[in-house]
Amino acid sequence: MRRTSLTGSTIVALGALALAAAAIASPALAGRAQPAPAGGSLLPAVNASDATAQPSITVHGTGTVTLTPDMATVVLGVQAQASTAKAAQSNASASMNAVIAAVKRHNIAAADMATVNISLGPVYDYSGNSQKLVGWQASQSLSVKDRNLNDTGSLIDDAVAAGANSVQGVTLSVADPSAATAQARAAAVADAKARAQGLASAAGVTLGSPISIEETSAPSPTPVAMAAPAAGAMASTPIVPGSFDVTVTVDITYAID
Repeated sequence: MRRTSLTGSTIVALGALALAAAAIASPALAGRAQPAPAGGSLLPAVNASDATAQPSITVHGTGTVTLTPDMATVVLGVQAQASTAKAAQSNASASMNAVIAAVKRHNIAAADMATVNISLGPVYDYSGNSQKLVGWQASQSLSVKDRNLNDTGSLIDDAVAAGANSVQGVTLSVADPSAATAQARAAAVADAKARAQGLASAAGVTLGSPISIEETSAPSPTPVAMAAPAAGAMASTPIVPGSFDVTVTVDITYAID
């Protein structure tokens, strides 16, 4: 029978191969570098969760556009008091119908008028030791959008002459602020980019593309409080439009290299 003998160098080589195979098969060994016979190392496996997050810059940008109002929303009211609920409601309705007719003479579209309140309640006399019912009070309110500010003062005067005895509020606004909002949005993004570029230059890095953009917009009309003019007043009710701002703010995160 022929015998096969193993030399020392062969035994060493077989041991190295066994060690390498064990490192690959065992998770415990695969997670850390193992010395190789030839003086190299078995590199650890790369875990995607250990990757470093992309460097970035987050900035805040603001854009503002100043507008002059071109529309007024007026709330006109009537109140009537009578000994019975039916009479009070009837009187208030008659007055409101007269107010609506006066408003229509100012070329106000039906879509720009809306009833916003109708109420009816008892009126008591509390002068004695107990309350005493003395009548009923009815109220009605009409919201009117006047798209011609030059005519709003005259509209209020005519409504009061027709029977309105309260002007509950006037709100000045822009009928279509979408164009101004778009301009403010573009200005906000440009402002944010300029800030990010300045920070990147100061830090000696290169500004990349936006990673995320978040917008907060708050365009709103400017309310102007007004009291009802005195009935029969000779002076016309003045409407001063003034101005208001449409502002858009953004938060933008940029990648940096």
